Amino acid sequence: MGKIRNLSIFLVLLSVSLASHACDVVTGERQQHVFLSWNGQQISGWKATPGETEQVSLPNGFELGVRLAEPERDTYERLAQGQNFVWELVEIKLIDLSGEEPHVLSRTYGGANSLQGFGARGGANRVAELGDPGVLLTLLKPVCLDAESVAAVP
Repeated sequence: MGKIRNLSIFLVLLSVSLASHACDVVTGERQQHVFLSWNGQQISGWKATPGETEQVSLPNGFELGVRLAEPERDTYERLAQGQNFVWELVEIKLIDLSGEEPHVLSRTYGGANSLQGFGARGGANRVAELGDPGVLLTLLKPVCLDAESVAAVP
């Protein structure tokens, strides 16, 4: 557990150095970043494009696909019932790309800025194929400030 915590701290510190690249400096568009570790070892990091699958080769030879997408509107509507605010979500699909035909191992939702674990013992979802402790996704989607609002800060 300590390894995962230390890795998470490292990734957060790493994300600070990526903050200058987290927003499109022309449009202000926020960009979803994903960092994947397996059994406490940093494997991959990328800027996610909604609906596109990122292929990650795990050290044990397993070919994993990670696809993030915008949640359906009704997902937010359900969360908003009786609430003043809801957190920003992404739909997370983990896909087995090892065989001839890809198949979905897990489909769940997580915060756009969160840690999502998947493994044989569980986490966000139980995925036996990923072993123990399995995969940890660090999701980061920074808030962007426009230059005028920054200039207005005293």
